[in-house]
Amino acid sequence: MAYFDEGSPGRSDMTVSRAADLPELTLVDGIRVHPVVGDKLLVQEVVLDPGSVAPIHVHDEEQIGYVVSGSCEFTDGKTTWSLAAGDWYHAPPGAPHGATAFDDGCVIIDAFSPPREQVLRMLAERSAQ
Repeated sequence: MAYFDEGSPGRSDMTVSRAADLPELTLVDGIRVHPVVGDKLLVQEVVLDPGSVAPIHVHDEEQIGYVVSGSCEFTDGKTTWSLAAGDWYHAPPGAPHGATAFDDGCVIIDAFSPPREQVLRMLAERSAQ
């Protein structure tokens, strides 16, 4: 089977999201996300202002991130890595991790499977207002 095999007709309920239309959620001071939620996946742009800190935390969802621009220090609480544009990280479910943006700030694309429960709650709270 080829990667782009035509296969079955499939679903026809595709959507497109424009950056200007995405919700913005503040996670902590200096860190904002713009999430897109699917059935089994959440992808979000994460904007870390210079010096901002995402405290070490743990969650049940698997997370993979890609650094788009800027740089940060990424840690699991035992080991620390300096990440820059083009670098990736993987945090399996239950793995402690956190980040601190360097002076140039940092933009990351995060993917969660299943969708991150905390982000879903924040979106629901925002909708209820």
